[in-house]
Amino acid sequence: MSSPYGHRAITRLAHCNSRSFDVIVVGAGMAGLAAAALLAREGRKVLVVESHDRPGGCMTSWVRKPRDKNRIARRFVFDAGVQDISGLGAGAPLHQLLTRLGEQDALHWLPVQHRYVINDITIDLPRNWDELECVLCARFPEEASGVSALLGEIRSIYDDLYAGMRSARYRAITQLPAAEQAQWHCRFPHAAQATGQSYGALLRRHLSDPTLLSIFNLLSEYVTDDPAAIGVNDMVPLFGYYVAGGFYPAGGAQKLPDLLCRSIRHHGGEIRLKTQATRFVLRDGQIAGVELSPGQIARAPVVISNADIAASHDALLGAYDLPPRYRQRLARLKRGPSAILINFGLDRIPDLPARVFVEQHGLIFGLSNPSAIDPSLAPPGHAALCLLHLLHEDEAGPWFDLSAPQYQKAREAHARRLIGAASVVVADLERHIVHYEVAAPPTFRHYIRSENGSIYGAARGQWCPAVKSPVPGLFLAGAGTATGPGVEAAVLSGLHAAHAVMDL
Repeated sequence: MSSPYGHRAITRLAHCNSRSFDVIVVGAGMAGLAAAALLAREGRKVLVVESHDRPGGCMTSWVRKPRDKNRIARRFVFDAGVQDISGLGAGAPLHQLLTRLGEQDALHWLPVQHRYVINDITIDLPRNWDELECVLCARFPEEASGVSALLGEIRSIYDDLYAGMRSARYRAITQLPAAEQAQWHCRFPHAAQATGQSYGALLRRHLSDPTLLSIFNLLSEYVTDDPAAIGVNDMVPLFGYYVAGGFYPAGGAQKLPDLLCRSIRHHGGEIRLKTQATRFVLRDGQIAGVELSPGQIARAPVVISNADIAASHDALLGAYDLPPRYRQRLARLKRGPSAILINFGLDRIPDLPARVFVEQHGLIFGLSNPSAIDPSLAPPGHAALCLLHLLHEDEAGPWFDLSAPQYQKAREAHARRLIGAASVVVADLERHIVHYEVAAPPTFRHYIRSENGSIYGAARGQWCPAVKSPVPGLFLAGAGTATGPGVEAAVLSGLHAAHAVMDL
């Protein structure tokens, strides 16, 4: 990927052994940036280190300028897969973060409309909760009572979760004093009772129509490749797309992490791109800093790791004597899906909304068409299109054993298959492609440094570590923690980490 920062000089930590910070954040994904921005705003001396040449993790963008047959370059902005963002409703995590930073009006947010294409059925869903119920009940009249009951239950849990989030002051519930935790469970019974419940079981209590079940399951693609394993409280926040709506930042996904970087710097924080954290520095069993390549040390009593969960506890932490049960749980942690991601430059703008969920005879993928709402992403009359197909953890593993020729062949075979399936939704797709590029599990491992190329941090429906680790001074943030994947969840994880540090 080409870098928007390639022209900038990356300042190294000269004489880093003499440099000290209040907090070091390892990894400039959305969780790390959220934590760093809030802590810098609160007056902490913050250093963010990131191995990539740009911030954002999975929320990055880059520019491609393929030439046409007349050798004229055409500019496309492609995203790393994030093109539909929730959490901007009043009091929701991203809105809360931007408000506290004084940046709530800094970006232009474009509303994203959803379409579901399930075999031969196409349904456009509104961004309004009451209208959502009306559309689904009218389309599936025999299931109307079940739809109403299901949506009513989901909304009660949703309202409790977000009211409870505000009540906890954007702290993890498990980090509240015991009395406050007990009070929280009494005040928000719908959310408390949903804890540990299966989302699939909830659906089956109310619905039976296969197409309707697919509609309610396809949204889970944003956090899992296995909707049967997801819990109710993991899934319900995704329905925020039909409460407050989903949005796309005008100009591309990179606009949001760049905004957070500006805020961090404005409040005195430092960001080091193309800087690898090689290990956590420990003294007397607690965090004392981070070693940075090549052998420099930045000192701090607190580190927030937005790195991959496995790396945070293995390569970076080393042989630290973690509690046996914690180590056992980490060893059993399933990594979750990787993906095939295809970014297209097209010589026309497809007649599609900005987001389409597709299930074609068992093949599931998402199509994003942000050019429908943001023409700046491509030349006039052109479009930047994105296709994301999740790969189960077991499917991702074999990619890393392929030789270079085998890898190229496998990547092209997957791309051909997905382009063929997408042509059912985008007529004559292949004929209108002027440029495309394919990312596979090794691509994700390289750019976001995640084990097995996992894009969601860890599989849902299992134990995931809390923000406060057993290592004094080490905090965790990101998709692999208890809040889960997605921009909104990652930001919430960052808020949890920042508040845990502030509460020390």
